[in-house]
Amino acid sequence: MLLKVFRRRSPIYFILIPIIAFLLCFNAFQNPALLAEYSLQMPLYQALLCILDCNPLYLNIFGFVVILIISYSLIQLNEQFIFIKQRTDLPSALFILLASCAILINGLHPALISALLLLLSLNRVFKIYHANQSISSAFDVGVLIGLSSLFYLPSALFFLWFIWALIILGAFRLREFMSGLIGFFIPIFFALCWFFWQGNLEDIIDQTKMIFEHQEHLVSFSISHILYWIFLALLSLISIFFTIWGFEEKRVRSRKYLLILVALFITSIASGILFPSAIIAQIFIAAVPLSYIYSYFFVMNRNTKISEIIFGILVIGSLLLKVL
Repeated sequence: MLLKVFRRRSPIYFILIPIIAFLLCFNAFQNPALLAEYSLQMPLYQALLCILDCNPLYLNIFGFVVILIISYSLIQLNEQFIFIKQRTDLPSALFILLASCAILINGLHPALISALLLLLSLNRVFKIYHANQSISSAFDVGVLIGLSSLFYLPSALFFLWFIWALIILGAFRLREFMSGLIGFFIPIFFALCWFFWQGNLEDIIDQTKMIFEHQEHLVSFSISHILYWIFLALLSLISIFFTIWGFEEKRVRSRKYLLILVALFITSIASGILFPSAIIAQIFIAAVPLSYIYSYFFVMNRNTKISEIIFGILVIGSLLLKVL
């Protein structure tokens, strides 16, 4: 019954989104924290910290707004490309659940901004499928990933996801690849020029090396967190297999879009493995493709009873995690 409510499209839900997100993130406003140390951050995130005066409350408000933007954008992306047959608000609800249960939700983490930029790049990747926009779209993807890396260094790895997406779309040609590569290096080039102009080029290079080599102390996890993540891992595997299993029933375009979403999720896992200190932060990025993959499973699964039970466990588990 609960899943049936969230699967529908309703104008009321656009009002409920901020209310649900605020209730789930309420503890973050009560106990705001500065999650990212200034000296160990990329330049654009350092600039954001300066603008907001490193105030944990201001950063939390900004992070809350980013979560809302991502939530609404998830709905809009499926409305535009319709890779999930049924028009649904479910991806938005799932993203809020996944993001609000991350242990880093008590403050603004640069990975959350990276998730927004990668979601915008996902829109441009899908447009590459239309040959008349392939070069400009590839350039935009490169720029967005480059900007993302200036907020959060591990997201630079997602340029490999862009190459993977080109292969999936059958658009891996020199012009698209070079457009994306040039777009990726442009924001980095301008950032380096700025620091060179300020006489701080060596400092930013040394700082980037320090971020890359930094081994952040991982907090100890409660049994409830571990059980919740095991459940999410199992649900992810089931949803991915369900998505791939039904490919023969899909249009070619939808099949390619869903494969790109699976590739985005796999890349976020790979990024967490290559940057062990950032593995928890990858939840924000992984939540974007997972929201669609879970939604596809819940919407397209013909066994509604099983879907209702699994969705109920997901919601109850998320709420209990917040309470405990």
